[in-house]
Amino acid sequence: MPTVFIAGSISITRLHEKVQERIAGIVTSGLDVIVGDAGGADSSIQACLQDLGATRVTVYCTGKAPRNNVAGWPVHYVQSKARAGSRAFFTAKDRQMARDGDYGLMIWDCKSTGTLSNVLELLGHRKKSLVFVNKTRDFAKIGNRSDLEQLLQLMSDNARRLADEKIGLSARLAALGPDRSADDPSPDAAAVAAQTVAAEAPAGPLLKDPTGGTAMKLRLLLMSALRDHILQGRLSEPAAARLLGVPLSRISDLMRDKADVFGLDMLVNMATTAGLRVDMRISDRPDQPSGGIPGLGFQDSLL
Repeated sequence: MPTVFIAGSISITRLHEKVQERIAGIVTSGLDVIVGDAGGADSSIQACLQDLGATRVTVYCTGKAPRNNVAGWPVHYVQSKARAGSRAFFTAKDRQMARDGDYGLMIWDCKSTGTLSNVLELLGHRKKSLVFVNKTRDFAKIGNRSDLEQLLQLMSDNARRLADEKIGLSARLAALGPDRSADDPSPDAAAVAAQTVAAEAPAGPLLKDPTGGTAMKLRLLLMSALRDHILQGRLSEPAAARLLGVPLSRISDLMRDKADVFGLDMLVNMATTAGLRVDMRISDRPDQPSGGIPGLGFQDSLL
């Protein structure tokens, strides 16, 4: 199943009922959830997940132990070279969750720089977010720069100035380029959007491959290379999880060939982290395969 990164402003200690309904929908759909260990929104999100009996949850933390883990879920420890307790120290955890998640559900107070940084990080990986704005009591879909700029209009001038100072908001926004869209290349991420953003349940199977099977072939190819890398290195599953920077459950899914769990972008990131090289060539003549997956010319070698 796809993974949803849920987070919010530390000033938010109670979740609006609309947010609770969305989280309930995520749990009911059987999606994986990753959440931080901070107070405020993180603690409230954890409490909500506990009340819902959620089991597919991983808590991310930097440091020796999570500050909050109300249900004793599996913990993913993120290493940080920054000074312990500093902003950079804890931001390392958030950046990792943005890499590992397929989609974001954020709760924002119109000023929190941490939540904004998460949205920016997700956009940087071409991933969408659904942001609940406490001020308007409504959701905003953030899939590109224009969506984010519209959201930022809810900030006060002082909050915007502080965001520039703390996280370089204006510079990071400019780095996204002109209206860079977070059109997810993987059908898994699209499935999360369908289940999390839409008010009604999706009419059809969770995983849809509009490419006629090409995306699935690419994922299977990457999964095979990653499994071989793990086996050849004689790595235990916990060691492989630490090496690739993913939850332990992801390695279990990989070794058990659960292709529907992984998005193509996540597998490429895992392969790159493992030190493998992914070669891809796109031809304007899809009827002329080039030694790899027909139509995309994906070279089936991860060296």
